[in-house]
Amino acid sequence: MDFRNKVLVDKRFTQIKSKVKKLDIMVARGQSTQQDFRNGLKDLYETVEDLESIIERETQELRNG
Repeated sequence: MDFRNKVLVDKRFTQIKSKVKKLDIMVARGQSTQQDFRNGLKDLYETVEDLESIIERETQELRNG
């Protein structure tokens, strides 16, 4: 599937990978609070939702012509 916004999709995937790595480091070091971790999860979830929205828009446009 070709995306018109491939750069944006790639950027979101890069952000997701970075945020997962950050959460992993937070847990590994054990120096972060539960609230910090939850905030990181919330931020990650919002990025995933944004990527989902981009993909949905692209697939709808492909179906509609």
